[in-house]
Amino acid sequence: MNWFRANPVWGAMMLAAGIGLLIALGLLWMTKGRFDAEKEQYLASVSNLRQLEASNPYPSALNVQKMKTYLQGYRTSLDKLKTELTKHVLPITPLLPNEFQMRLREAMTATAANARVHRVKLLENFNLGFPEYMAALPSTSDAPKLGRELTQVQLLLNIIIEARVDAIRMFHRVPREVNTPAASNAAPPRGALAGSPPPTTIDRNVVEFAISASPVAARKVINEISAADEQFFIIRSLHVKNQKDKGPPRETGTSETANPIPNPATNTSATPTPSPVGSASPPAALNFIVGNEHIDVSARVEMVNFTR
Repeated sequence: MNWFRANPVWGAMMLAAGIGLLIALGLLWMTKGRFDAEKEQYLASVSNLRQLEASNPYPSALNVQKMKTYLQGYRTSLDKLKTELTKHVLPITPLLPNEFQMRLREAMTATAANARVHRVKLLENFNLGFPEYMAALPSTSDAPKLGRELTQVQLLLNIIIEARVDAIRMFHRVPREVNTPAASNAAPPRGALAGSPPPTTIDRNVVEFAISASPVAARKVINEISAADEQFFIIRSLHVKNQKDKGPPRETGTSETANPIPNPATNTSATPTPSPVGSASPPAALNFIVGNEHIDVSARVEMVNFTR
């Protein structure tokens, strides 16, 4: 103690050196702890890597059997779903080009007769959306598919006509997409073999139509298209517009001076004269201001075909 009192400067320096040494020892201890943790994690990773390299990558026989069972169950369910879907799609039957044209003319005649029976106004020279095949024959490969599409269109028109709409104002069949050189030169999707077209399990034919009908008939058309059992229809777009842009006018009542009420204070001696029998005016007919509207409906319908 006497030496520290005699040499305060050296004492302060030794005290500072001691504090610095303690701080350095603390940092060294913390660094060693982190090093030990990182070393332990590294050794664990190396051990896992060596275990993976030495292990057998193939599954066990039990897991293979379970996987086969799951795949078989999935395949059975998928085949059952495909079979159920094909029940809601009209089949393709062999058809020659001249036979398709003959069926088209027969379908036009049957549709016109059905429209006359149900008092539905059709378009002039209504050709069911096949104007290009009225004078020209389709190719031999396209005739069977066009025959199925004709049957689908005729089924859709029967639903519309038998709902007793007022008129069919527009009916357009969207042509099928054809393969263009740009589409054929496009890069195939990942996983597809070069030179082979991608497999398609869903094919669709699109029809656009516009009708004028009462709300009851329009609702019946939409419900029957959605619930059709012979063919799977999808209503992609639907536009409804009232034919009357403005509401009904307000009707004014009869004038109060038309049948004045006698005042008993001014005419007490007058007696009412009975009206002769049968001279009473009949009650006015009821005039409904709502419920008689007709609407214009335009829709885009897809006729979906499921291929196995």
